[in-house]
Amino acid sequence: MEYQELDDEGLVSLLFTEEDRLPMDAVNEFLRRGEQMIKPLSGIVSNVYSWNKELPEWWSVVHATFILGAIGGKESVLPLLKALRFAIAYDCDWVAERLPSIFGKVGVQAMEGLKLISKDKTSDWYTRVTAMESLAAVTITNPEVEEEVFMFLSSIFEDNEEERDTRQLVGNVLLDFKREDLRVSLFLFAGVEKELNEKDAYYPAAFHENDVEKAFAVPEKDLWHYTLDWLYFYDENEISTRQERWDQEDRKLASEKEEGEISSSGPVPFVYNKPKVGRNEPCPCGSGKKYKKCCG
Repeated sequence: MEYQELDDEGLVSLLFTEEDRLPMDAVNEFLRRGEQMIKPLSGIVSNVYSWNKELPEWWSVVHATFILGAIGGKESVLPLLKALRFAIAYDCDWVAERLPSIFGKVGVQAMEGLKLISKDKTSDWYTRVTAMESLAAVTITNPEVEEEVFMFLSSIFEDNEEERDTRQLVGNVLLDFKREDLRVSLFLFAGVEKELNEKDAYYPAAFHENDVEKAFAVPEKDLWHYTLDWLYFYDENEISTRQERWDQEDRKLASEKEEGEISSSGPVPFVYNKPKVGRNEPCPCGSGKKYKKCCG
């Protein structure tokens, strides 16, 4: 298809029909047209109903968010902030896990909005922490705001009035960025985490003292989560890999359904063996989130 021959409406319509198989050539055409595409893309991500559509239209919010992030600019900030709230509210991890990297590219013009979400205690912890991760990501290419951003994040981390899980996740951000000025605070926090875990074996400790020691033993910052190439989603091989994954899952579901219909032995008892997983590794539950933001 010659995407340059499509008008704007025709190009946007592809976001609703191509599912997760939209080719990079189509995305490049959006990027070539640039700012003139921000309005229709913003209309998609800013509409709450877009996040609840059935397939194939559901994929439109993923494409619109990714392309808006790649276009960037001041006009993309507000719709991307809305995408942050909606992606988490409606469990769109394809978008949520890539937003820190997207905002890192958008830069300092997103900071005010991200701070407002970060401070909003009426929002859930996942929304707030994603905004905080996004603020941290901004500092990677804008070191002039590093002290401002991490002073802001540390004020939340050290606030005893904050919910514990929010402080846990902010602490992980500070560990990722190896904030030497907060090393003692992180170590003390880890000590309390250990005590809480010893009192209650089911308490989900974010990290222990040895995690802090290991983090600071390596000078390089742990930035992979903040520097993802979200446009790799449109790589031809990546598209092919996803289709194989969907096919395998469909076959597995069909097989399980068939076995369930013919089995007379009843369900197999479930035995859960919790794996040892690093705090920055993908969660073994298959959610796509990092372990520390899911079952950790």
